[in-house]
Amino acid sequence: MATVLGAPTLYVATEETHTTSTHVPSAGFRNSNPPAMDGKKDEVTWRSLPRKDQLAILCFLRFAEPVVSISLLTYLFYQLQSLDPNLDSGAVVRQVAYMQTSFMLSQCFSSMFLGRLADSHRGGRKPVLLLGVAGSLIGCVSFGFITNFKQALALRILEGLVNGNVATIRTMVSEVVAEKRYQPHAFLLLPISFNVAAMFSPLMAGQLADLAGKYPEKFGNNAFLKAWPYAPPALLSGFFLLIAFGAVFFFLEETLEPLKDRYDPGIAFTRKVSAMMFGRKVPSASRVAQEEASHEEMSRMIADDPEAAEERDSEDHPESMKPAKPQRILPLKRMFTKNMCLTLVSYAIQEYHITTYNTLWTSFLSDPVDTKDQARLPFFFSGGAGMKPDRIMWSLFIVGVMGLPTQLFIYPRINRRLGTLKMWRTFMMGMPVLYFIIPYIAAAPSTKAPPAGKEGFWVWFLIVLAQILMVGTSTFVVPAQLVLTNLSSPHPSALARTHSSAFLLTGLVRSATSSIAGVVYSYGSSHNITGLVWWIASAVAAVGCLNSRIVKEGNGHEIWLTGDTE
Repeated sequence: MATVLGAPTLYVATEETHTTSTHVPSAGFRNSNPPAMDGKKDEVTWRSLPRKDQLAILCFLRFAEPVVSISLLTYLFYQLQSLDPNLDSGAVVRQVAYMQTSFMLSQCFSSMFLGRLADSHRGGRKPVLLLGVAGSLIGCVSFGFITNFKQALALRILEGLVNGNVATIRTMVSEVVAEKRYQPHAFLLLPISFNVAAMFSPLMAGQLADLAGKYPEKFGNNAFLKAWPYAPPALLSGFFLLIAFGAVFFFLEETLEPLKDRYDPGIAFTRKVSAMMFGRKVPSASRVAQEEASHEEMSRMIADDPEAAEERDSEDHPESMKPAKPQRILPLKRMFTKNMCLTLVSYAIQEYHITTYNTLWTSFLSDPVDTKDQARLPFFFSGGAGMKPDRIMWSLFIVGVMGLPTQLFIYPRINRRLGTLKMWRTFMMGMPVLYFIIPYIAAAPSTKAPPAGKEGFWVWFLIVLAQILMVGTSTFVVPAQLVLTNLSSPHPSALARTHSSAFLLTGLVRSATSSIAGVVYSYGSSHNITGLVWWIASAVAAVGCLNSRIVKEGNGHEIWLTGDTE
């Protein structure tokens, strides 16, 4: 499966709070213990998901942002090389690595602040999403017009600092789909959206990058395309982000409980337009204007005299419910409970071995076949499969062909039968096996003599087996990890910070793992043990299996604060 971002979790209580594992959670976690399914009537299906309009917006956003990053990786090497043709390939590769690392580290740096802002009544989920999309839009479009590496690096750092949307999107999915029995389906939509982007964006970028160079007879005389050969894919990616920004601004509803009744100019505009075009019954323009004009006045009244403010509000809007009291916010120092921490550790372990796979799979298949004939099975051998890109693509094609049907049709049935926690533990056990067998592709008998790339039944049997195991494990483990991370939040007010903490931790792990995996792979290859990095990943995955046995499925409300209601 394509790279999937994830995050783990953990949690505790005092005079003002009490810890419990039996209460039904509030504010986005109600019905933690759903009633038993009653045949087909209560069966969870894709069609039965609630709030499909809101989920569609979040899924499109989860599609649009990876389109930008994956498209960029398709041509980034060549764009940086065009900025300084004197650079050798090694220097360009280092620049690519610097940009990726700086982007991930800047995201890690700002993730806790953005999570706090998303949890705060001064911010909210929707403003944080809009900030992230706007930053990505500016960075993406500007990237098509860079003239040196420093500009490229600055844009990636800027985009990383303002964009923590992965964590915020996960938080909003859990609040849009509050009932626990629907959450496995809802969370699965996010990796599905990412995978669609992963299949679509390289094709898009490959067709649009350097049009003047690839098609001189058609575009060779176009001054714009000659001056800015990588602007077209950047502009198209920006177009997707612009649509996403509009969808979020005009149609996405705020999900943070204390802010649900806050005036939203985008939603208000959409209602007015809908009323004019379709005659739907929505608040009148005068009422919308009154709400907007009195917003500051009401804020002052609430601060000075909450009871008077409530009376004034009920007089002005007798048909509406009184605004919810501001929700108590769980202090950061009390957020990291035991179960949340264990869940976060599981997430970090998962990110280590999956990032190792994503970093090395194509490099391993491309690595030239060993010609020294110094193999001493079962552990001492070197080299890779020596395959060309057109052969490697078939291995990636397997993931795409199997991934989406498995996610759409098989995952829901397995989840319904086993439950999230048992499914997660069960399919995780396949990952140590996956990483253990991968290096034996290099040792498999080939129908072609070295130095030709490996071919033959056993080579492709192991490749297909490895990809089947990858799809068959990650498709179930990764979404389940997201659900468990979500439920490990000790309090509804800490939900965004929980996902931000997970995002921060896993971002650091991914940043470090890419470098570590490359170094260990190089060391193993030079010491006739090319499987070293894979077997380390297998051992780490086995530790993850052991850790999963002590992780518990939370309810999102382990800690109760004074004033919390069921």
